[in-house]
Amino acid sequence: MRRLLAALVLLAIAPGTAFAAGDPSVRIESVKVTPGHASLVLTTANVDGPVQVTAGKTTLASRATPISSAKAVTAPTRAVILVLDTSGSMAGTGIAAARQAALSYVNSLPGDVLAGLLTFSDRPRLVVKPTTSRNSVRNALARVQASGDTALYDAVRAAADALASTQLGAGAQRRLVVLSDGVDTSSKATLGSVTGRLAAGHIPADVVAFRYGNGDRSAAQQIASAAGGRTLTAQSAPELTAAFAEVARNFTTRSTIDVLVPDALAGQRVSLRVTVGAVHAETTVTFAALTPTSTPTPENAAVPAPPPHRTVWTWQLLALLSGVFLFVLLGVVLVRWQGVREDTTRQLLHQVGQYGPRRDEHAATEAEGAAARTAVGFVGQALRSAGAEQGLARRLDLADIKRKPAEWALLTLCAAAVLVVLAMMLGLPPLLSVPAGLAGGWFLQFAFLSIRISRRRAAFSEQLPDVLQLIVGSLRSGFSVAQAVDAVVRDGTQPAAGEFSRALAETRIGVELEQGLNHVAERMESDDMRWVVMAIRIQRGVGGNLAEVLKNTVDTMRERAQTRRHVHALSAEGRLSGYIIVALPILLALFMTYTKPEYMRPLYTTPAGLMMVAGGALLIIIGAFWIRALIKVEA
Repeated sequence: MRRLLAALVLLAIAPGTAFAAGDPSVRIESVKVTPGHASLVLTTANVDGPVQVTAGKTTLASRATPISSAKAVTAPTRAVILVLDTSGSMAGTGIAAARQAALSYVNSLPGDVLAGLLTFSDRPRLVVKPTTSRNSVRNALARVQASGDTALYDAVRAAADALASTQLGAGAQRRLVVLSDGVDTSSKATLGSVTGRLAAGHIPADVVAFRYGNGDRSAAQQIASAAGGRTLTAQSAPELTAAFAEVARNFTTRSTIDVLVPDALAGQRVSLRVTVGAVHAETTVTFAALTPTSTPTPENAAVPAPPPHRTVWTWQLLALLSGVFLFVLLGVVLVRWQGVREDTTRQLLHQVGQYGPRRDEHAATEAEGAAARTAVGFVGQALRSAGAEQGLARRLDLADIKRKPAEWALLTLCAAAVLVVLAMMLGLPPLLSVPAGLAGGWFLQFAFLSIRISRRRAAFSEQLPDVLQLIVGSLRSGFSVAQAVDAVVRDGTQPAAGEFSRALAETRIGVELEQGLNHVAERMESDDMRWVVMAIRIQRGVGGNLAEVLKNTVDTMRERAQTRRHVHALSAEGRLSGYIIVALPILLALFMTYTKPEYMRPLYTTPAGLMMVAGGALLIIIGAFWIRALIKVEA
């Protein structure tokens, strides 16, 4: 393939060669062959008509598509720099005519041609590097002003160097269009060095001599003839515009010719002829051989079995997991519905039993579903065997969730099953989906219970000053401490009423009231409640006015709560900044992974990327703790 491409490059006409003005021409710039297909880049000038491609005597099916700037990457790059004289002799009508002619030239260029602008007076200045943005050149032309001497040779050399430094790739076509109204007066470069630079770089320069009159045009002609350019003269603005239009014909519209290669010509070296109207171009091409799609199999050879249909297997597994999830969910719903029905039945039996004969309570339990009993019993036995039932029951009690540990564990399994299904639908392998789903389900239930517990304890702390105020009022009315606590229970404000009810229930089985209240403080993790218990114990030991002590405690609590809320408000900006700083890199990484996976893939597929991710995660964790320490104020 490399030898073929090299031969095609040698056969192609050099991209720096210009078409003669008005002569119809066709040129094949490049050829790319693939099995059953060939693609040609064709340049035409001053010719119109249908395109016909033949290989010897065989006419090939073809389709021509003009190359726009968006598709120019399929063909050799073309670039031109407009070298514009802005010396003092061009002031007035001269610079206006030059600006208008240059604008028409830029507008007439094909979209794939890179256009740049270099102005010169005392010294050259590259205003716009070669680009496909025509607006950049237009805006630069609108700002040119005329003043100073003429450094023509320096400008041509600088433009040639700018084209050479631009990364255009092999086979690129480079040209200069020079507009000047007089001979050089202030260049440091010599005419010989400039023509040598153009010839060495194969950069043709078309020179437009504007208002030369009887002046010496030899320098302009030598610059133009150094690499195959032309010299055009213009004495007025219309002639200048016509000269630029003539020069613009060097860059004609190119087309991509897609050719279908018959099987009979596959792998053969042929003379390819492209005809447009009455003009044609030829090149020698070796078409690519067809790749075998199948090989004969001997009769006694074993035919390999087709690979398993992974899509069907995946959906079968998803269906199985969905069915398991539905069965488990049905069991949990049945258990919950049965529990509610049993509670309602017992209340009705208790009310009716006061006035009539009692009916057998076992009749209600006979209707409980066998599947629900089996599921709850199995999960409960597993929790007891693991020693986790008591701990889960305590957390459920603290979160005020009226469910048995076995029922809660079943709900956790249901959530885990949902996460497993979602992970597999996202493409995660089953061996990773199952443990990831189980871990995710456990984490969700743990986070949910922790949030419920923390909110309940916070609510208890908020209610405690009002509860103590009620106890103070009861004590001043002559009630005992136990009676005052009972008044709090009858008030029914949750969660304070439920927790103090536990303390009263413990006193009925022989536990001292102070100890029961201390249990409440431990369950709610309330330092304020511990102070209340301490005050009650001191009052019982040494005597005194307990109501007054509790009143002072309430005032202190309320002042501390007010200070805490004030500090919370003052630190809101810091907390918000911490949330944003911690969440921003994580969310940005997730967004980039979703939108540009190929950009983020090296982070988790290479050792260096994994080290960077680990280091970034460690820095985020350290920063989160640091910000938390900065904004945390003990009130």
